[in-house]
Amino acid sequence: MAYPMTGKINPAAFCQSKPLLGEAVRQAHQNYQAPYRLCLMGGLAALSSAAQSLADVVMPYGAKVPTSLSLVGIALSGERKSTVERRFMKEIKALDDNIEEEHGSNLADYRLKMLEWKSRKKQLEKQLVKSGGDDHELTSIREELRELLATEPTKPQRAKLVYEDISPMAMLNALNETGVGTLVSSEGGIIVDGKSFDAVPHLNSLWSGDKVSVARVGKPSLNISDARLTVSIMLQPEIFKPHTDKKGEKVRGSGHWARYLVFNPVSTQGDRLSMYQANSWEHLEAFDRRIREILSKARMARVVGDVEREEIRFAEEAAAEWYKLADRIEIAIRSGGEFEKASDHASKLGENIARVAALLHYFEGDGDVISVETLNVAADICAECSHDFLQLFVPPPEEVRDAVELDKLINRMRDDGLRFIRRTYLHKRCPNAQRTGGRFFRALDVLLREGVIRSYVDMSNAQCLDLCPLLPLPWGVQNGHH
Repeated sequence: MAYPMTGKINPAAFCQSKPLLGEAVRQAHQNYQAPYRLCLMGGLAALSSAAQSLADVVMPYGAKVPTSLSLVGIALSGERKSTVERRFMKEIKALDDNIEEEHGSNLADYRLKMLEWKSRKKQLEKQLVKSGGDDHELTSIREELRELLATEPTKPQRAKLVYEDISPMAMLNALNETGVGTLVSSEGGIIVDGKSFDAVPHLNSLWSGDKVSVARVGKPSLNISDARLTVSIMLQPEIFKPHTDKKGEKVRGSGHWARYLVFNPVSTQGDRLSMYQANSWEHLEAFDRRIREILSKARMARVVGDVEREEIRFAEEAAAEWYKLADRIEIAIRSGGEFEKASDHASKLGENIARVAALLHYFEGDGDVISVETLNVAADICAECSHDFLQLFVPPPEEVRDAVELDKLINRMRDDGLRFIRRTYLHKRCPNAQRTGGRFFRALDVLLREGVIRSYVDMSNAQCLDLCPLLPLPWGVQNGHH
């Protein structure tokens, strides 16, 4: 079955359709020469982080869900993951620094007020003890004490937005206070290692916008409701790999990774030449300005308190188009379909498309409702992430992977001018791992079935291969002789 959604992202078309985000991603890719999709991930993480407390998306079938995204990028060391992440999160982290300064000042005021309050409380308690049997004095002191207890200073709430390299369980503690946050790591090992994933069921609930209750030994339990959490982690392939094999089955089985948009881009290392850099930043600066606008609105909402989130809805035509996409994804779960072995991922894909569409719509200021054009851009972004998810979590069978490696060897032979070779010649030169257990022959069968090569028998009855099957065969070979 063909892939159920649209094709790859076209950067030029993306810039034309969604200029604020598209141009910023293109400029970051050009100037930092980091993989394009790593830059796109950075942009989406910033959008989700800034807008999640202000807007929800209403699905075409009526359910209201968060716009928060969970993103994971897999890239080698030296791909400039940290640089890209820092650049796109720049304004959010700057606001965090201001909030932290304010919090420090508010905390100092609170401690001073608390000292005064405790001192007055102590005085009244002493007076209460000394009052003896005087009912009038006792009543007066009790009333004053009651009033004082009602005015106990409130500890200022930490309003931090971005949490870097903390465990998910610590993140839950923070969300219990703030109700909104972003878990970011450009070296995400700390998040996927050790006991961190004890918090997986709770992170799953947060993604869905559900209430989270966490019982803790010797501490008050956490009761988090209506919180919003963006997750953006970048990992090296060797750190992420255990989560795609049998060791990671428990986490995959919980549906955790199915909620993520996966970015596994082709490396740019070796091609990052200074001649390609533009060193102009106007589009990234425009991106920053829009993020600042959104953050200013989010901060005002926090001050006012209890502000209803904006409900982003689909235009009628876009809703109809979303249903078509959802049906194609559902059909692809069938036997032989693209998502036959990734039904967990498929079940969340339609919602992820809607979340990305809502964020693009909100960020770009695209009118009242999500258009078909915005939905299609979101579908393209998620299609590439879906492709990466399948590559990592549902790798092709061994013989197909071996056939890919064997094809590389055959291409080198073609480059050396070879066309007709004996099968034994190829067998002797194939990758070591393919020389036992019949792996070479199974890989060869795949290439023969796909028409990459064709076989024939020469005059001495030896099994031979034609490496250029689209070219006409010489007369002798056509007749079974060479």
